[in-house]
Amino acid sequence: MRLGYAYALGCALLLGAADPASAGGCKAGDAGLAGHYYLRGVMEVGSELLLRKDGSFEFMLAYGANDQYGKGCWVKKGSTVEVIPAGRSSASTHHTPDDSSFSGLVLSISGRSLVWDINGSGHKGRFER
Repeated sequence: MRLGYAYALGCALLLGAADPASAGGCKAGDAGLAGHYYLRGVMEVGSELLLRKDGSFEFMLAYGANDQYGKGCWVKKGSTVEVIPAGRSSASTHHTPDDSSFSGLVLSISGRSLVWDINGSGHKGRFER
């Protein structure tokens, strides 16, 4: 029933359900990057990323029987966006859809999209609004 959880989470993200406490300790993000993103270009992977103006985020990913969820803070650093899960001081540069939990993302800004170079492998997906 894990897919049901991912579906419910996706619906909550789609509807913009906000957790009032989600920004706890986050600094306001770049308003131009805030928004609801959907992953494109990665076969068999569904993922959404919600970047809020208050600097908080929510993330979900479904890949086969593997579901991931995370929330925390995001920051723009030069031409990248770091998505840092609560309880961590930095985002992983090696996160993949196969990982058992969400360890964060470092995404490259490309126009209105955020590019995920998955584990530096050259396989890239785009989070698009």
